[in-house]
Amino acid sequence: MEKIYFAHWLANQKTYEKIWNQIHDALAKVGQEPHFIEIANDIWVRDFMPVRRHDGKYVIYNYNPDYLQGKNSCYVTNCKEAFDSIAPEGLSTVETDLVIDGGNVILARDKFGKECVIMTDKVLDENPALVPIEILSKLERAFDASVILIPWDTDDFCGHSDGMVRSIGEGKLLINCYTDLGAKRISYHLHKILSDRFDVIELTYGKYHREKSWCHLNYLELPDAILMPIANIASDREAGRIISGLLGKTVIPIAMSTLIRKGGAMHCISWEM
Repeated sequence: MEKIYFAHWLANQKTYEKIWNQIHDALAKVGQEPHFIEIANDIWVRDFMPVRRHDGKYVIYNYNPDYLQGKNSCYVTNCKEAFDSIAPEGLSTVETDLVIDGGNVILARDKFGKECVIMTDKVLDENPALVPIEILSKLERAFDASVILIPWDTDDFCGHSDGMVRSIGEGKLLINCYTDLGAKRISYHLHKILSDRFDVIELTYGKYHREKSWCHLNYLELPDAILMPIANIASDREAGRIISGLLGKTVIPIAMSTLIRKGGAMHCISWEM
């Protein structure tokens, strides 16, 4: 069974107690036991843990993002050390020296059956010593997949793709509510870049849209359920209905405004092995 991991901070800090209690109860409801990463300097485990590629190998990368420099460098967690602290023997790994964020990696299979990695073009900025063609070549070798770059939504200083697009099955992608958000330029470019290889569905909430409606796409997908962030806003219920219908799974809402205010949500704080 797939194991779901979190940083030990999440369960041990008073600040996150209400959020953690909901997550714990939701996991118990679907027969999942939470596991913890002790070597973690922050709660955003998705960002620094390896990416499991299509053949089961784990890609270990250089997690050293530009937003965690200087006084914030204490929050940098070494990807390999964190993984080694929990990984059983025998797991195959691939290492790259590229600076990557795990939150900027979405794995998908297009409608032609080809494995893909979707990332924002911020990965080019994070590796300034290399020209773009070199970065893309190294990414494709590391992930054994074609790399699709999408424009960085600069409202997210992290530059992550997991708040922009999610895979919802072979050849299908779900993108965030950019038209609702008034970001029609981003919506246009995402459709233009992705629609040749995927059927692209954009979340829309209409009259239920609110400023924080972006959070719903940052869900954690489990085998039998979706743990979906809510923020006590009008789109909470509508998002649950839409996402449940698209994925054919029960949606369990997790109220997490404390984290949403920091720019992350359910997918950001979790990691699967």
